[in-house]
Amino acid sequence: MEGFTVGMDKEGFVDGLIQSLKNPTRASIFYLLARRSESTATEISKDLGVDVDVVYYHLKLLRRAGLVSEPRVVVKRNFVEKFYSIHPNLKEKLLRSMRELAEKEKELSTEEFRKIAIALLSVVQSILAASIRRLKRVSSEVIDKIREEESLESKIILCSKERYEQLLNKLRKVARGDVLDTFDPIAKDYVIAIVAIPKLSEETRRKRTKNV
Repeated sequence: MEGFTVGMDKEGFVDGLIQSLKNPTRASIFYLLARRSESTATEISKDLGVDVDVVYYHLKLLRRAGLVSEPRVVVKRNFVEKFYSIHPNLKEKLLRSMRELAEKEKELSTEEFRKIAIALLSVVQSILAASIRRLKRVSSEVIDKIREEESLESKIILCSKERYEQLLNKLRKVARGDVLDTFDPIAKDYVIAIVAIPKLSEETRRKRTKNV
């Protein structure tokens, strides 16, 4: 099938994507590669603070799932360096598999959904942590430019359930097309992370007792 690797159909691609998103480390590697044109395992290891052997393991699984391409190999004297990148047809694969992804999401067990939710929040956490480290290291000129352009934004909105649902619907409409553009095979130096967290505490029923 056009757009899919040999021996892989839509169902296989969807399963591979969901399995990858269940694992926080694998999901973080996947989204890190989505930001760059290519990267080595050593660079990924340093950015995420993960052992390089662990990175190689997850890269192997991401390649098997059709999410990451076979590495570009560069030989420098006696040293071999491998550069990994998001599969060039990934966006096309996602577009062709939207229906299957939606159906698969409905079939997820409670624990599977929990794992994906935790993994995706972990991805955001790793992006923020890396950005904080870079902010501490960059020159004062970079900081002054960010301040002058007003290009850094952080807003925390605490609200009622009704207001939460209204804002969430607006955000989903605004970001709908741009989410897929994340997987264009080009480097992306800017990040907008939208995180919406619903009420996580369990409802408790208070029993009223009558004084006799």
